[in-house]
Amino acid sequence: MITFPINKIVLEGCDLSGKTTLYNEIHKASQFKWNIDDRSGISMCVYSKLYGRNDFYHRQNLHLEMSNLNNHFVLLYPEIHIIQERFLSRGDEAQDIASLNDLHILFGKEFEKYCMLPNFHTFQTGESCDQAREITRRLRSLELITPENIGNYVNEFVKFQPRKESTTTSFHFYDDGNFTLVNEDILSTPGEEDYYRSIREKFLSKIKNEIKGNNRYKRKETPASRRFVFAGEECISFIQAVFRDDLLDIHTVFRSSDTENKTPTDIQLIHLLGKDIYDILGLKPGKHKARFRFNINSAHVLS
Repeated sequence: MITFPINKIVLEGCDLSGKTTLYNEIHKASQFKWNIDDRSGISMCVYSKLYGRNDFYHRQNLHLEMSNLNNHFVLLYPEIHIIQERFLSRGDEAQDIASLNDLHILFGKEFEKYCMLPNFHTFQTGESCDQAREITRRLRSLELITPENIGNYVNEFVKFQPRKESTTTSFHFYDDGNFTLVNEDILSTPGEEDYYRSIREKFLSKIKNEIKGNNRYKRKETPASRRFVFAGEECISFIQAVFRDDLLDIHTVFRSSDTENKTPTDIQLIHLLGKDIYDILGLKPGKHKARFRFNINSAHVLS
């Protein structure tokens, strides 16, 4: 079984947009399943604009935050008259009518940039309880997607980026150790057969040799070794397997990845390698899990 976990949910929107109410409703609907943050780098950029500050570092940090695809953003954008009515009803410690109007415009411009991204969820209308149920439904479904669909999810994120490229994309998922979704046919991917088989052979041979002591130190490595590493100059440029605390951690760096044509199959290859390593080390389903962490330094759409 695969789990594509939710790292955190971030609530965003103008003051008096309903974030606090939704915060409580999501926790209620999900039984406190996820961590929820109030505001992200979006707010930092908006308030920098409102108060005449430079937002360069906030903008860079925002991109890092949103390009971690285990993070999700909920954007609340009710019509301005609703914001005004709430202000007249209960006031606000920091804003007045004029600043709320300005904030509403600024948040609207920010939301236009990001609302098409798959880890952004925008609500303009509806009761908070209904919004919370919909968010909970979406995220529970997303947590159970396949490695192939994780690749498709990456593509959905990248194709709405400026220039259709993201240089800071990251994500992770877990396997419970049964590897029921491993696809061994991935080794026969048209055009990638030799490449995939070469990576598999080199990496697994490296691990087996380290275990036998065929290394510069003439030392037989244990499953806790730090030396289970593959490095190359092609798109899949780095893989390391580390076993700690009943978890096999597979960290992979893609120097470059065509998210439309290559990323879904590349992820499935790494998943297969994880099973191979799991078996070589003699790990046990039910006791030992596997985590797959990815960093893509240039995730891009070529077409």
